[in-house]
Amino acid sequence: MNKKKILTIIICVLGALIAAAAAVLIILHFGKDIKEDITNSSSSPLILDDITSSVPAVIEDNGIRLVFSSPTAKTINTTNSQITFSGTSDIEESLTVNGTEIERSLDGIFSYTADLSVGKNTFNFVHKGETHTFTVNYRYVIINQYSPDKSQIYSSNATFSVGATARKGSVVTATFNGQTITLSVNEEEDNSAEFIGYYGSFTLPVNNGYEDISLGKVVFKATHNGKYESFSSGNIVCKKPDFIVEFDPDATPLGDRYINVGSGIIAEIVGYEAETFDAYSTDDASRPTNNYLPKGTVDYCAQGSVYSKDKKEYAVLRCGRQVYLKRKDIPRNSETVITTKRAGLLPETNQLNIASFENTGRHTILTLDTAWKAPFFFDLLPQAYTSPSKQDYSISNVTSRYIDITFCYSDTLDGELIIPEDNPIFSHFEIIKNTSDYTLRLFLKKQGGFYGWDCYYNEQNQLVFEFLNPAKITTAENKYGVDLTGVVILIDVGHGGVDIGAEGFDSKNHNEAIQNLALANKLANELKCAGATVYATRNDNSTSSTDDKIKILKNIKPDFCIAIHHNSYYTAKPNGFESRYFNSFSKNAAEYVYNHTYNTGIYQNHKFGWHYYFMARETTCPIVLTENGFISNSYDYANIVSEAANIKKAEAITRGIAEYFAKIQ
Repeated sequence: MNKKKILTIIICVLGALIAAAAAVLIILHFGKDIKEDITNSSSSPLILDDITSSVPAVIEDNGIRLVFSSPTAKTINTTNSQITFSGTSDIEESLTVNGTEIERSLDGIFSYTADLSVGKNTFNFVHKGETHTFTVNYRYVIINQYSPDKSQIYSSNATFSVGATARKGSVVTATFNGQTITLSVNEEEDNSAEFIGYYGSFTLPVNNGYEDISLGKVVFKATHNGKYESFSSGNIVCKKPDFIVEFDPDATPLGDRYINVGSGIIAEIVGYEAETFDAYSTDDASRPTNNYLPKGTVDYCAQGSVYSKDKKEYAVLRCGRQVYLKRKDIPRNSETVITTKRAGLLPETNQLNIASFENTGRHTILTLDTAWKAPFFFDLLPQAYTSPSKQDYSISNVTSRYIDITFCYSDTLDGELIIPEDNPIFSHFEIIKNTSDYTLRLFLKKQGGFYGWDCYYNEQNQLVFEFLNPAKITTAENKYGVDLTGVVILIDVGHGGVDIGAEGFDSKNHNEAIQNLALANKLANELKCAGATVYATRNDNSTSSTDDKIKILKNIKPDFCIAIHHNSYYTAKPNGFESRYFNSFSKNAAEYVYNHTYNTGIYQNHKFGWHYYFMARETTCPIVLTENGFISNSYDYANIVSEAANIKKAEAITRGIAEYFAKIQ
């Protein structure tokens, strides 16, 4: 090699070394600023070590990464044959699972449901050069839950529920204390679910001794497609009686709806009210044909309690109903005492006198003097339901023409009752003498013209019934066509605080509790624009418990209550809007809301019908439960977080409420 070529090579090498040194100095001088610019970017923070290209490549990366909202663990053990993966991604980049492209919404939201094989299942998600691996271990079982599973202590002569969650199509039996029963399918179960509930009950013996008695375990057996499983509970103990009393078989009046529970033990309602259930029922099923009883009500009760499938304890009353002893205040889970038991005797009969009947403007009020605070039955009649035996109280039409208030054990119902011609609800009345009591029948001015009721004992120990009068409105030149001035509306904003509800695709920023409040605020604005006075069960992210909500409802006494919720499911497929009612007089209100929401075209699916939602069981006014899309479905979720879509939803609900008040004029 000649000297000229050697010199040329040396010069090139030196030039390269100088350029490299200069680049290092530039990086050392500006590196801090580059890192700060990346860290302080409005996009998700990037890790400097991840940058393998030049600075312009960093600018092109928008920082959006693959984030999973569900599942939250990379290794999952399950007994379900399917699993759903959901989350967010960069829509500009490909997202695959095990080499197959995943369908996503325009903002990168996805839900992917996969069938599982027994054993180990591996899912590799690839996005923007990153791989996320999930291992799902699927174990095939017939029973995945049973109750009771631990040792339990029940009261003497108690009726307690046994149950199992097993594969649909299974035959499930339970054996206890020498008796074997075949468990029945719960009619309320979701038929699309892989596992459904099977339930039955046993009754403990009368224990008139002075010590507890151990009766052994409950053995559950299930068969499905030729396979068999068996599990056992803990030990079941029959507790010694709380009260040793003389049982008088003639103490309970026979006939009508009464049952024989003996005498000597008194149950008293000490909560602000008590929901009633069918006597000796362990299904914990709420029914619109079973009315609430106010604080102070007393009746004889059975020695043994009833324990439902979720271990709630009930006192069985001789009026043929049962009531909670305690109830959890969800989501605080603190126990509220509803009913207490004590030894004592009650009068054989009750005497009532009508003290007054008056119209106060928003309510018609009936007040009665009563010798003692006995139970009563409240019936809105006649009304046919779809299938009460299957716990389906949906109705096709509101057909009620009168209300019956039957005063238990009454042998007298006196007093003067005059219904003015201008009373907005009732036209006339009738007093009916039954075999064992009296009924006051109040006839409605028009079919279905009933709007809500409440009752309580006042300071003079009088029994007071409040009937909601229909609110008066006028037409107006606004987008709703009505002026709701004077109308009081309560918005029940679902969940909140420690209870976030359904998590959705972004559990921190867009969970159900947050989205319920966002939609409720828009609804409140629309209702106020129409002139209504609007209250809410919460106005921020505070915790609102079941008792909080009921007390607000009873204090405000609104003309209408609308509950705002969002739905969820364990798979991503279900979607759509739901409008639900519980009491028959809420049916039309729920249907108007449903119709106007349907017409928006926002939702792909729509459901309307009966549901036993807790708040809707109250009778103060028409109450409508709305489920405004599935937060677990990518299509619905995109609309749930959309400002424009929520405005349309709020306008549709307001139109439904406006039509309800226009139709009851």
